[in-house]
Amino acid sequence: MPDALPLAPTVINGSVSIVRLHGEACFDCGAVNKTLRAAGHVVVRGSTRVWQIVTCGCRSKAAAA
Repeated sequence: MPDALPLAPTVINGSVSIVRLHGEACFDCGAVNKTLRAAGHVVVRGSTRVWQIVTCGCRSKAAAA
């Protein structure tokens, strides 16, 4: 099976909390007291910095803005 290309990060608006971008809280709901797992990568619109985000499982993926 050929190697798959990495998925492009989801582009989001800049109104998301920096705590969520730093992976210290669920990207979707903001929970900090649940088990968090990797959920992909996002880029804030107008920036080139790629952030690795986490989720508690409340949603399956970050919504593009």
